[in-house]
Amino acid sequence: MKLIKQTYKYTSLWIIPIIVIGSLFSYFIIEFIAYEEVDEFLTYEMERLVKYHKEYNDLPDFHKLEKVIEDVKYDSPVFKDTLILEPGDNEMVPYRQLWFSINHNGRDFTLVLQHLLLGRDDIARGAFLIISGLALLVVFFTFLSVTRVTGKIWNPFYDTLHKITRFKISEPVPRFSSSDIDEFNALNSTLNVLLKKTTEDYRHNKEFNENASHELQTHLAVIKANAEALLSSPKGNAEELESVRKIYSAATQLSQVQKSLLLLSKINNREFSNNVNLNFEEPLRNVLGLFEETIDIREIELTHSTEPCNVFMDAGLAEVLANNLVKNAVKHNIQKGFISIKLTADMLEIENSGTPHAGNPELLLLRFSKGENGNSGIGLAIVKEICDLYNFKIQYEIKNAIHKITIFFG
Repeated sequence: MKLIKQTYKYTSLWIIPIIVIGSLFSYFIIEFIAYEEVDEFLTYEMERLVKYHKEYNDLPDFHKLEKVIEDVKYDSPVFKDTLILEPGDNEMVPYRQLWFSINHNGRDFTLVLQHLLLGRDDIARGAFLIISGLALLVVFFTFLSVTRVTGKIWNPFYDTLHKITRFKISEPVPRFSSSDIDEFNALNSTLNVLLKKTTEDYRHNKEFNENASHELQTHLAVIKANAEALLSSPKGNAEELESVRKIYSAATQLSQVQKSLLLLSKINNREFSNNVNLNFEEPLRNVLGLFEETIDIREIELTHSTEPCNVFMDAGLAEVLANNLVKNAVKHNIQKGFISIKLTADMLEIENSGTPHAGNPELLLLRFSKGENGNSGIGLAIVKEICDLYNFKIQYEIKNAIHKITIFFG
């Protein structure tokens, strides 16, 4: 979720308690003001009646009194709340009354004034509507202001984010635009230093790998050439030739391991970026053709069911992925075993016979993992790196000496 949406989300959540608390606060304020106004009005009316009585010793006819109680005296005025039935609405309506006493011709009289009050439900409704209206107004203007302010203030941040997203380690470090905000400038400066260090480390590592690969391949080629010359020479006894064969075999395997390590390094460095939409069925068929002779020699029964499977990846890595999977199924199979391959629109499943394995099959996906017959090599490690690169999900299962690798492309 984007930052501005998160801002709106949490701001909206705070509106709810604000409305509740604001409504309660407004309710008591409105109630207090209503009582104060009514009490002020009743007090004013009482003072007028008392003043008129002192001047004329009589009550004016135009003042309407609720009650006149004879021979009852209140030492001081008393306010009371009461409910009176309203005939029109047939409901009890709240009133505020003021009871006070005067002495008329030697007798005490208690006079009662009353005035209509706001109902508590009316006060609650009004308080809720007022606060809700204010809250919606605040939300509306907050939305407008945050949208405009965010678009202006956060523009340098989004520009930096865009450049970082498109940045490739093999390319020059992007130039970040300056900003009036110190935090964004500090962020850009830190990123600039970090990216420069990263690209320098990458360049040095790449040069080292390429130089080491070149030197190793050169010397391995010399070793293999001399070993081939010794093997083809008629001189030498069987023991010496066997030693030479071991040297040649070790040099050949070392050359293959070196190439695989270089490939792993390139995959980790994200040097394969020529991604295209391709049908994985094609590289899989090509690889099966390459291993056809080996499969026949080892009398392995091959069954395969394929259908178009569109993936977005580098074509070279697709060939490597298919090659390593099929090679693993052939290499670690048994004589007269079987290989079953199933390719669907979103999944590749390769099942083959092999030797039992008591450990965790997932560990065989690690580099130079140990199997019961020694190192399993780095073929499956390359497969896992490719899957991680493209977010493919890989599963390795072994049950009753049946090995099954499943790759989910979707």
